Amino acid sequence: MTSGHGEDLGNGVYVSPAADGQLVVTSPRLHLGWRVARGRVPGTAVVWRDQPFEVVARTPAGTGHRWDLHPWQDAAAMRNVVSLDSATVAATAVRAIAERRGARNRLGTMVLLPFLGLAPATVQKRWEGDWFFPAEAATWVSAAAEILGGGVGLVQSLVMVAGGEGFLPPVLRFMTVVGPLLILEAIVRMILAASDQEPVGSVLGLPLALFEKKVAFAVPATDPEVRLFDDDRGVLELVSPVHRVDWGHDGLLPYREGWYRLESSDHEGRSWTYRFARSDGEPGDLRVLRLRPPVAAVFVAPREASPPPSILKTTLVTAAVTLGPREDQERWAAHLNVNPRWLTLAGAVPELVGGLTNLGRDATIAGPLLVVLDVFLILEGSLRLLSVLGGCPMGSVFGWVLRPLYRSSLPPSGPV
Repeated sequence: MTSGHGEDLGNGVYVSPAADGQLVVTSPRLHLGWRVARGRVPGTAVVWRDQPFEVVARTPAGTGHRWDLHPWQDAAAMRNVVSLDSATVAATAVRAIAERRGARNRLGTMVLLPFLGLAPATVQKRWEGDWFFPAEAATWVSAAAEILGGGVGLVQSLVMVAGGEGFLPPVLRFMTVVGPLLILEAIVRMILAASDQEPVGSVLGLPLALFEKKVAFAVPATDPEVRLFDDDRGVLELVSPVHRVDWGHDGLLPYREGWYRLESSDHEGRSWTYRFARSDGEPGDLRVLRLRPPVAAVFVAPREASPPPSILKTTLVTAAVTLGPREDQERWAAHLNVNPRWLTLAGAVPELVGGLTNLGRDATIAGPLLVVLDVFLILEGSLRLLSVLGGCPMGSVFGWVLRPLYRSSLPPSGPV
């Protein structure tokens, strides 16, 4: 509603003209998010009724604020420009409601983070955008849960090796085998999350990929619009939503069987205005300007430039490299940004525990071949553990069998 005293923009936002062409905007419920001028840093540029203003002061009002705006000084360049109208206020109110709803959703899903954090990275990123799901935190929480569950299985294995009774119910005895793999995957996920600061899914969460969907985004228009064309005076004015760095005074623009030279340009809010005058000559050695802007690559953050790493592939390669030769362990450890001795340790412990666990049973009910294999695993696992204590990673004989399967996935080795 507009009156001689101001304008009601809805959602409790009211604009009131003040003395000397100034404005007072009161928003007792809705936070507008404007920046107040500080020293040489200008405040947010606010356009109201086609007139630019600068935010110079803010005072509390209700749960919101009162904003004081002064007419914009022409000498300062407008960088952060917002429109002050009912549509913009309504959009801000919608975003505020979404943020509040997202906060409630985050609180309600805290107990589900160990489960939801197992979902593929692309699914977690979509949840993060749709309802402010704490994707990175969910990765850490779910990885910690994996370490906790895997640790229970590992302790069960050690208890059985020592001759104790199993404390896990029969339905969970598989954790004695899966436990070390869960710990290994959790460590890999934490390393990737710490280096990329992005969510990392788990092999256990692959069924949640069914919730993934492709979203198509509309591309904003970038072609200029004709504001004024006066054929008699030879004047052409174009308004572009993007800054046309390809238009300069060293070229001519073809338009309606004529050639036009750039005279001036101006920045108006979020658009740029270009004024051309008809030229009597042909381009000759001058550049030929085009109406359509040149194709420019959309900025993509480095961490978004490539798809997220496959947690399944990374985990399988890591598990295999724990048995691989020392050279492979060092190359893969550099890729994961960890000490290669951790890979040797992750492979040697299951060897030693597995050999000790199976030796007593195989000695009574199995043949001598399995007993020899158990003794070999115990000896090799112990030797590799001693090598780790000495500061050197060490591979396993079985790693040479697995090497052809994973070698193509290793990063290239550095110069010798």
